[in-house]
Amino acid sequence: MANVHIGDDVLRNILARLPGKPLLRFRCASKHWNRVISDPYFMKSRSRRMVLFPLLKPFVAIDENVPVEDKTHSMVRIPYPLEHLPELVSELTIVGTFSGIVLLAVWRPPAIPCPFGFLMCDLILYNPLTRASKVVVVMKQHSFIGHVLSYVFGFGHGETPHDLKIVRFDYICRTSCYRWNVFDLKTSSWSTPQFTERDFYFWGDAGVFLNGFLYWVTTRQRRFNILAFNVKEMGFLKIKLSHGLDPEMLLLGSIGGCLCTINKSTSGFDVWLMKQQCDENSWMKAHSFNFGLEGNRFYPICVLGNGKILMTCSSIQFVIYDTSKDSYKTLNALETLDHIARLSTIFNSRSIGGTSQFKVVRSIEYVESWVSPSEMCFI
Repeated sequence: MANVHIGDDVLRNILARLPGKPLLRFRCASKHWNRVISDPYFMKSRSRRMVLFPLLKPFVAIDENVPVEDKTHSMVRIPYPLEHLPELVSELTIVGTFSGIVLLAVWRPPAIPCPFGFLMCDLILYNPLTRASKVVVVMKQHSFIGHVLSYVFGFGHGETPHDLKIVRFDYICRTSCYRWNVFDLKTSSWSTPQFTERDFYFWGDAGVFLNGFLYWVTTRQRRFNILAFNVKEMGFLKIKLSHGLDPEMLLLGSIGGCLCTINKSTSGFDVWLMKQQCDENSWMKAHSFNFGLEGNRFYPICVLGNGKILMTCSSIQFVIYDTSKDSYKTLNALETLDHIARLSTIFNSRSIGGTSQFKVVRSIEYVESWVSPSEMCFI
């Protein structure tokens, strides 16, 4: 066997079909294998997409590339980033992803107890494949007078992917408006804070990035709009949601390069596309669907890059619906990963602007890569 030679083309074809965990091991098989696997062109051609589902310690990654019946690999555990962080992590938000790196907002109790239950927040860049991480921002504990108990974030870039920015909003109770500023990863600095208009609230914790813009759903007196932020120009636009929607079942995403909403209808779910960027007159209903899994109420939690929609229900059953084929498949349930004790972290409700908001933990699709989180701060 020592004399058997495997050509590089055959080797790449075999390795490209493997999950990420074996690739990490095979990098140690030989210097040659390490060069082949570490080649950026190999990872780009492999282009293995995963869906990160942020339960607290450990995470769960959904691998749609393996057969559904392969329950061992269709859903896999991923170690929690920065294991030295305090155990009392209260909540975690997935803000966005670029080049295989995921930006996480990790919430924890403050050093000085606050009677209002305020949580401190750290922003962490994390590579789920290599398990490497880097803390990029630690929110300072400010005086609690006049502040709401949470932040809203966005992760995007300007003219090029090398111009990465983090947008942050925090609500100022005494003025009834949000204060916002932008963190530049290249300079590790915040812009001068500015203020938004009054009396509106965000419907969710993180924005969706698409073609140079960040988008958030907002609500004002039970009327829903989309707030768009031009990352390059640092300016805002307001976009109307003209179609009827159920706010309890609203998900923002992108399909085919267009901004989309997935929302509940009387017969199932509707998929709406905004065909022209930032043009509220270009909304069109592209698709309606339903599937008959009796006894379960499903919620959309992630729009995948290939036009598929990841959904889950209170029994922690996962379904991937394919809009192009009008079909779906079920995935391995979390019971096999011993997460029963953490089901309450997936579904909860909270008050936003005096309105009760149902919240499903946000998932995100990322493409596996060898990129280091530290490289994202100096590109």
